[in-house]
Parts: sequence; structure tokens; C-alpha cells
Amino acid sequence: MAAIFEVHMKIKKYGAFVLAAVFSCAGTFAQDFDDFDDFGDFGDVASGVSNAAKAVSISGEASLEARGYFDTDSTKDGINTDGGIKNTETTNNPSAKLNFKYSGATVESEIKLKFDKNTLDENKKDILDEFTVRGLFMENALTLEAGKLRTIWGKGDRLHVIDNFNADDYTDFIVPLYTERRIAIPMFKASYAIPRNNMVLEAIWTPGMEADRFSTEGRWAPAKANTLKNTVAGVMKAKYGETNDDQFAVLAEANKYNSDPTAIYPDTDKLKYNQAGLRLTGTVGNLDLGLSYYYGHYKQVSASSTSTPKQATALPELDFDRKQTFGIEAATILWKFNLRSELCYNLTSDTAGDDPWVHNNSVQWLAGFDIDLPINNINVNIQETGTYILDNDKIKNGDGIEKAMGMPLPALKGLDVDYDAKDRYTTNHLVVNITDSWKNGKIEPEVTALWSIERGDLAVMPKVEFNPNQDITFTVSGLIMYAKDENSEFAEWSGKGNGTLNNSYMGIGVKCKF
Repeated sequence: MAAIFEVHMKIKKYGAFVLAAVFSCAGTFAQDFDDFDDFGDFGDVASGVSNAAKAVSISGEASLEARGYFDTDSTKDGINTDGGIKNTETTNNPSAKLNFKYSGATVESEIKLKFDKNTLDENKKDILDEFTVRGLFMENALTLEAGKLRTIWGKGDRLHVIDNFNADDYTDFIVPLYTERRIAIPMFKASYAIPRNNMVLEAIWTPGMEADRFSTEGRWAPAKANTLKNTVAGVMKAKYGETNDDQFAVLAEANKYNSDPTAIYPDTDKLKYNQAGLRLTGTVGNLDLGLSYYYGHYKQVSASSTSTPKQATALPELDFDRKQTFGIEAATILWKFNLRSELCYNLTSDTAGDDPWVHNNSVQWLAGFDIDLPINNINVNIQETGTYILDNDKIKNGDGIEKAMGMPLPALKGLDVDYDAKDRYTTNHLVVNITDSWKNGKIEPEVTALWSIERGDLAVMPKVEFNPNQDITFTVSGLIMYAKDENSEFAEWSGKGNGTLNNSYMGIGVKCKF
């Protein structure tokens, strides 16, 4: 994971969007009646109503997870002298999902609702988790989709480097599966199946975007969450002098930073932040190949400024760097190995690598395999992902920003969006997942390990699921975190960063489906 910064977006209600979803579904229901040429026969109409009703399905699930965290107290050596044991905290997170789906001959529509602490308190617009209207044309060769969607590009297994349209929700760290972390957004999508070599051409456009989401408080709030926001505010004070809160609010308003603390972040529900992309996939022999192009933005915030050494008048603003991603993907089977890979080049406006406000160009990759072992039902999945930042020799610890602003700003040291205190500009993660199945699938143990190679971090997530039947699942899970030192990726969550929190935990859960 790259260096983490908070992106706290203003809550926007989706009431109009929900109404549109309901009316769209109503429209798809009505289409069945268009096939009746004679409405004079009451029996035909009644038959049509019955057929339409049969096409509608309702499903859902309810779940509850309780966790006990391995916190340490802030006293000497993490020992609570009153009780003689380490302090622990328990949390629980009830949630529910409700899905409505209609399937017609050429039109499908689906609404997914989600209710949990996050959607009810922080992000109410995500109560509408997904909404899809899908039409099939040209003998099902052409598929058109619109709604609030998630889409995944790439041949990786729950890991990707060319998948850019949807942002990630890290409010529960990396615990949820990849598909569950992705944030659905308004999207238009077209897919055309070309008979030759099983080729499929996809085109996607979104009118705006969502940024990566992080906790603003609590145990999963990154310590660096307010770094950029505070730095921008510090630049304003350095340029205009120290002020009291009232004066600073007026100054902020004049510079498009009003007294609302979330207003310092740009509104990404604008055409300025639209995204577009093309993807062509196909098969050559036993090799599945894909080419893709993405035009959009990074999902984590950085600072930007139009200041020059000669005219240091423009203040820095938080923004999301524009980027283009050129990707290639491949998958095949070699003996008993399922091989998969992805490779991409990220192009930004900082082609020279010397603009401290903008991400340097970079290369990302993924390579891995999985194999079924001849031992019970064990499957071993190993994938390695990496990033290399180009022209990293031009990343100068904030000196370029001081020069651009035309003033000494010690607080800006290290603000270059790509800067690493130890000059590590290659990031590699090794992810190992091992699953098994016992008693005809009633017991399913699993363990996932993530190792940050350069920084020495390790996260291990064991889990055992018990499925007495298809409608209910009991789960025992956990997370064990280790950080090499205070500069590691997981330092602030493993007790190495601030010395008080250890976010390793044990949890139990239950999920019922209907």
C-alpha cells in the first residue's frame, strides 16, 4: 500500500438517485406488458402480470462480527499496572444487505442496499450500494449498462494493478475482500463480444469519481491523515502571517478554503474528475490476453500549486493528480499451475520527475499463480505486486516546493508526493493465500499473509468458516500485525508507530442469508 493520506469527502445524499433506480426498475417491469398485442383479453393481461412477478427476486443477508483487539496501555512496557494485563477493546459491527433483481428477456435491473455503521453514520449515500440497469442487444452481442456500479479489470485474483475506476474503502483497513472494499460509483459501460478469438471490447465512462476512503478517527485512522491538510494551512499562515481562528477563517474563505474543514478537499462529483477507458480481451491458444487504457485520476490526494519562483502568489491546493494508465494482462494454465499477470505504465504530467506537487511516472506489476495440492482440498495462491517510481533521483525532500513558493518553508520538508524518508522507491508486496475444505465444504479454513518486502511489515489473517447449511455461516477470524520499525507501513497500527495501539485482533461472526 502506498503512503496513506486521509480523504474525507463531504456527505452527499443520493435521494434522487434512489428514486431514479426505483422508477427504472418499474420501467423494466413494465416492458413485459409491451409484448401483448391484445389487451382486451383479461386472461392475457393476468398471465403477463404473473410472468413479470416471477422475474422479480429478493434476497439479502444479515451479519454480525465482534472483535477483541490486542491493545497495549500507554504505561511502561505496555502493561496496565492496575490489572497487570494489557488493555483490550472490543467492537461489534452489525450489518444487513437487501437485493432486488428483475430479469427480463433483454433487460435486467438490480438494486443492492447496505446498512451498517459506516453507511448510516458517515456515508449515507452508500446505503444504495449498487444499482444496475443492463440491456442486451444485437442477439446479446452488445451489452449496455448504467447505474452505480463496480467493475474490475485485470487477470489477478483479488489483487490488481490495472483496475482504476473504483476507489478503495480502507475504513476497516485491508480486512474486507478486494471486491467488498471497492466503492461503487455512477458509471456507463458498454461491452461488445467479437466472435473471433472470444474477444470482448469494453468501454467505460464515469461523470465523476470517488477517492480512497480512510477513517478520520478511531483505531484505523492513519496518523498521516491530516498531513497535507495541515501543510496547506501552514503554507497559508507562513505566507500571510499567524492569525487567530476568526481571521484565518476569513482568509480561508478568500482562498476557497472556508471554515468547513472538509471544504479543503476538492469535490470529485464534477466532470473535471470524469474517467474513461477501453479494454480489449481475447484468447490466443490457451493464453488469455488483455490490453487496456485508463484516463482518470489517482485516488489519493496530493497538493498542487501554480506558483513559480518568480511569482510565488498562488497557494497550494489539495487535488487528485490526473493520470493515464496503459495496461496489459495475461493468464494461462501451465501443468497444474494457474498463472496470471498484469503490467502497467502510469503517465502523469510530471514526465521529467521534478514537479514536487505531482506524482512521478511509475511502473506497476503483478505476477502469481495458484495450484491445487493433492492433499485434501488445499489450494495455494501466491501473488507478488510491485511499484517502481521513475526519475526518483529528482525527488528532493521538499526543496523544489520551497523554490516554487519562493520562501523558506521548513514544514514542507518531505512533502513531495513521492518522497520516502529512506529513499525507497520500489515497493513490493508478497501475498500468500491458503485455503482448504473439510466435511463436504462445511468447514473451510483459510489463512492470508501479506509481506511488505522492502519495509519488513507482515500481516497474517487466519479464518475458519463453519457452514452447517447454505443459509448460515459462523466465522472465527483474526489479524496479526508486525512492523519492523516506526517507518514501516503498518507501524501506526501494530504498536510501533505511536506505542499505544496494537490493532491485531481475534473475532467471531455469524452471517445469515435469505
